Formats: sequence, structure tokens, C-alpha cells
Amino acid sequence: MAIINRCAVGISPRPPLIDWTRRVSGEEAISWQENDHGLYLLPPYEDDEEGWEILQKVYGTIFEKELSSWCTDPQLWPSSRSFALFQDWFEIRFYDLIDDLCDAELNHEQIDPDFVAEVREALRPHSLE
Repeated sequence: MAIINRCAVGISPRPPLIDWTRRVSGEEAISWQENDHGLYLLPPYEDDEEGWEILQKVYGTIFEKELSSWCTDPQLWPSSRSFALFQDWFEIRFYDLIDDLCDAELNHEQIDPDFVAEVREALRPHSLE
């Protein structure tokens, strides 16, 4: 067991996102569960203010990743994906301590390399190394 040098942000859908997914899918009965959420690792930060600063740099990548999980046609995504819209569509929770309870090494091979590159670029000068 070890504490890793990452923090995280968890996001879960709010009603505007749920409504959007139902509109673009044409299905009123899309099932949303309480555990429909994403967790994204961030570089370590000292306080909530710095956590929000980091999120403002990477929210676009997270927003697109979440939208693509519900609709693969970017033409149907909101054209203006501002930070305010992101906050309106997602419940946001920061986690400043990540404790790894697994013995196996972390595996980065399954992560989409384009996604990693976008996040790394957005986080400059915050280090992910």
C-alpha cells in the first residue's frame, strides 16, 4: 500500500447533462445511476484554490471525453463548452489523497495516448512526472 503523487477530480452528471444525453439519443429512458461518474488524476496541489486552477486548465479535455462516452458525433456536442457550462453539467469533487491499495504496478498502457498528451499540454507548467 502506498500513497501516490496524484490528486484527483471526480465528476458526476447533473440534470442538464442528463437532459442533453436524452435529447441527442432520442431516448427518454436512458438509465442514469448514482455511480455514473468519472475520476481523473491530477498533479498534486496544495489547496482547493490550486485544484480549481488545475481543473480550469484541463476541463476541456475531460468535458470532451465525457461527451464522447455518450455521443460519438462531435457535431451534436454543445458548440460552446465553457468552464461555466462544465460546472453546470457536472458535480465536481476533489480528492487530495490517493492511496493505492493494490500490489500491482500502475499500468499506463491502456490510457489513450492522445488524451494523456492533451492533459500534459494543458497542465504545463504543473508536472505529471
